[in-house]
Amino acid sequence: MRRAGRIWGAVALFLALGTAAGAQSKLPPPAIIVVDMMQIMRDAKAAKNVQTQVQDEMNAYTKEVSKREDELKQLSDQLERQRTALAPDVFAARSQEYQQRYTALDHDVQSKRQAMQQSYSEAMTKIENTALQIVADVARERNANMVVAKAALLYMADGIDVTAEVTRRLDAKLPSVAVSLPKEEGQAPKPPGRK
Repeated sequence: MRRAGRIWGAVALFLALGTAAGAQSKLPPPAIIVVDMMQIMRDAKAAKNVQTQVQDEMNAYTKEVSKREDELKQLSDQLERQRTALAPDVFAARSQEYQQRYTALDHDVQSKRQAMQQSYSEAMTKIENTALQIVADVARERNANMVVAKAALLYMADGIDVTAEVTRRLDAKLPSVAVSLPKEEGQAPKPPGRK
């Protein structure tokens, strides 16, 4: 008797699931496009432009920091040579001045790095948001009701990867982005996109 009850319970569950599946069959069939956002963010002209701007700024800043480090090294060497000739209080004052300059340089380097990272992130976010809008436009044009990240797929049919098309449109719509580069104190601001 129990076994018959289980069978009828299973049949009722099967019928209920079949009815629910019938109600869901009103959903449209999936129309999918695939996009590789990592490739877009790597290949887009604007992304390459941002990377070049940031790299150029960092190279120039690295030269400046190297010059300041050389000056501090010379000051340290000079101070060490004068150690025995200077009065202890004068030596202590100059040592403290050296340490303050060294700490200030370290602080400047950390601040510049953080500001550059922030500027880079803001520019890349602008590019990514524009790319996502283009993906939405392509999805509407192709009547797609689903966009799938290429990294999530093991296999896909030809013709549904729109990465190249999105990259092409992004290059046309946003060929470059001016990075808001941090200014040095006492320097005039650099015009966006110029070195």
